[in-house]
Amino acid sequence: MSTADADQIEQLRRLWDRYGRLLSVAVVAVLLGVFGRYFYGGYQQRQALAAAALYTAYQQPPAGQTAETFAEQLLAKYPRTSYASFVALAQAKKAVEAGKLDSAAQHLRWVVSNAGEPTDRALARLRLARVLLDQGKAQAAQDALGKDIPATSPALSEIRGDIARAQDKPQEARQAYQEALAGLPPESGQAAILKLKLDALGQP
Repeated sequence: MSTADADQIEQLRRLWDRYGRLLSVAVVAVLLGVFGRYFYGGYQQRQALAAAALYTAYQQPPAGQTAETFAEQLLAKYPRTSYASFVALAQAKKAVEAGKLDSAAQHLRWVVSNAGEPTDRALARLRLARVLLDQGKAQAAQDALGKDIPATSPALSEIRGDIARAQDKPQEARQAYQEALAGLPPESGQAAILKLKLDALGQP
């Protein structure tokens, strides 16, 4: 071995003594990150598949079992999936149809508190505000709207108009209805309803 080779080996040995542990830690950290992402992605996929299976069973319960059984399992085990939100929203709809507004509000609040998707929370907030307004709780309805709903949503503007009208604030109601109308196709059915609401307010 030449003197030059011996010097290079000695330099490498010193570098390893000085930085080898740090490099090992860095390599391990990178590997942990890769495997962690893989594991987390796999975990999410397994959760989604299990939730989907329960949701299918909820929609079409096997003989001798009830939809409510699968709904309870879905809400308890996979609350942040959209499948759980779909179930809670469906339960709220049934409660409204049965005239059980307190129960409907409870289901909708569950979605607001547990849903993982902002769109699910936004839909639940809009429906919760509507339920509360139907109960004569205008301020509670306004508070329920929160921040999940896109500011440009015509549905948000419309419910704000309804709340303002319930609070005897016709000018605010008119402005909200006009904003909602601006975001809808002119010939749509919802636009026609908004025009009727504006007409009901009379002239400014």
